[in-house]
Amino acid sequence: MGKSTISAALARALLELAVSKGASRTALVERSRIDPRRLQDPDNRIPLAKCVALMRTGQELCNEPALGLQLGESLGIAELSIVGLIGQACETLGDTFVQVNRYSRLVADIDGATTGDRFVLRREGGQFWLIDTRKKPNDFPELTEFSFARMVCASRRGAAEQFAKAVHVTHAAPVYRAEYDRIFQVPVVFESDKNALLADEEWLTLRSPLASRYVFGILSERADDLLKSLQSSKSTRGRVQTLLMPILHTGDPGVNTIAGKMGLNRQALLGLLRAEGATFEKAVDELRHKMALEYLNGKKVSVNEAAYLVGFSESAAFSGAFKRWTGRSPGEYTGRPPLAKRLLLQPVAFLLFGSFWLLEAVASLSTGSRPDWMPPQADIIAVPISWVSSKVGPRVAAALAFFVGIFFVSLALAGFISLLRRSAKVVTET
Repeated sequence: MGKSTISAALARALLELAVSKGASRTALVERSRIDPRRLQDPDNRIPLAKCVALMRTGQELCNEPALGLQLGESLGIAELSIVGLIGQACETLGDTFVQVNRYSRLVADIDGATTGDRFVLRREGGQFWLIDTRKKPNDFPELTEFSFARMVCASRRGAAEQFAKAVHVTHAAPVYRAEYDRIFQVPVVFESDKNALLADEEWLTLRSPLASRYVFGILSERADDLLKSLQSSKSTRGRVQTLLMPILHTGDPGVNTIAGKMGLNRQALLGLLRAEGATFEKAVDELRHKMALEYLNGKKVSVNEAAYLVGFSESAAFSGAFKRWTGRSPGEYTGRPPLAKRLLLQPVAFLLFGSFWLLEAVASLSTGSRPDWMPPQADIIAVPISWVSSKVGPRVAAALAFFVGIFFVSLALAGFISLLRRSAKVVTET
């Protein structure tokens, strides 16, 4: 049960049901050790062990041992998660079963199912069964109760007649046997050889009144993303990358450090990664690639800052890795001009600015005003020159303008020379 999880939506529904029946919210949270903030997003994951503690606490505080059955009875198919919404958008109840089963791990991701799907349809002895293949179901029979009650009650609300003709469970009859009869309204067999619903095969062809292919497509895409995220978190590589993320910026995410955090030795961790066709170095590289794209796509950090955040001490090394990942430099990826172009812009700007000052110096001596051929923007230079000329005379003003012009032209020349030297160095090195 250690790696099994349930959706926060299911845990929250259980919590609210227990509170509505008189249980203390504070006691439920404290005794189950569930962080209430984790319940705000229905797509969050809650360890199954904490859900079991929540169920047991709720049963005790409410004095209601049938809490699992009643939770399944009270929840509609669309209330629990995106899985229910996908089910409603399907054309037939058979399609609904296929899709809900496909994404059932988003509701309860239980380790140890005997097949790829938790629920299977099977003909046995001339009868048609919907079977729950979960291993060790009697460790937490309330999950079986919840699942079957939700299926039966949801179909009863949406179809003309109930699809289940009998209910079989592997656990012994509880003291609240009467609740089984009230909720299922069909024969119930306890201590059976399987957890299953005996069904009428014709229910698979019943059409859903809310079918929508458009909605189905949108919801399925979102559910696929959630399923991939869940699977990644359960793989060794996904767990390694989760642990790497907060220390990636240190630049030295050693395999021994991560192995220690996972309670493994170095060789054991490397062996688990190798079994998944991965290496520790590849996991680090993949995470750096992913995080670099997120930082630069958000455009909230510079290239140098992104390099630091993903663990590169030198921007040149980061640029080389980024080009290997994407085929482009970080500057090209973010739309920033190449370094050579950025370096060229400054001396060109100095040259133009200095030239304007020199031309204004000549113009102030010859005409005393800005020539018609100069752009209006040159007034930013002409106005201060005119003011200086009115105070100390045109010759002093012209000399001042000439000095400023020479200064900026000199800066431009120095910039051009620096660029030439840089270019020559690159040619020599290559």
